[in-house]
Amino acid sequence: MIGMSLLDVVAITGLPINPPDYTSDMQPKHQYTIASTTNSYSDFIAHNMGAEGTPVTDDEHVAFLFYWLNAIVFCSRSVQMSKFFLPLAALLHEENTLNLAKLLLGRIFEELGQFVHCLRDNCLISVGGPLWLLQLWLNAIFEKYMTKPGGGATDKQHIKGFRLADYKPNFPNTQSDEDRFWAVFSLFHSCKDFYNDNLNFAPFMR
Repeated sequence: MIGMSLLDVVAITGLPINPPDYTSDMQPKHQYTIASTTNSYSDFIAHNMGAEGTPVTDDEHVAFLFYWLNAIVFCSRSVQMSKFFLPLAALLHEENTLNLAKLLLGRIFEELGQFVHCLRDNCLISVGGPLWLLQLWLNAIFEKYMTKPGGGATDKQHIKGFRLADYKPNFPNTQSDEDRFWAVFSLFHSCKDFYNDNLNFAPFMR
């Protein structure tokens, strides 16, 4: 089976995969006052943001991490804050070592599984999850068909996601997103084995 691996996640994001301090039954050492029962992300920010010019409190930092995990990293399907990530935000605030790369990989497979389930049952598809990671991985797989902007080196060259984020699809004879989708589908469908001149299924192996 062809799919994203933990090595791919690490190469794209730069996240470490060292043994984590976190276990599934671990709880934060302290309680934090976070107004999470709001109707939207903007309401959440308004309720948890401190006054300008004042030091950032522990509660505000946990609230920031909570928002970051919901909206930026794991991209919750809901437009509301998911309490699922609140303990994780608190553990990060308390400087625990967490294997976020493994959590990201598990989350994206969970969301893709839900996506396939909706397609199979012909029900409404609610897109969510870290699809940005899937897009960057596909950019690496289809690098031969990407336009790569020129640019100077940065101090983050080891994080492949910075480079992949600038790629633009350039499939032959495609005009629309639908055309590009079918181009990708056709390339995958034409693969008979792991070794392929057009696709690189191990883009980060050197």
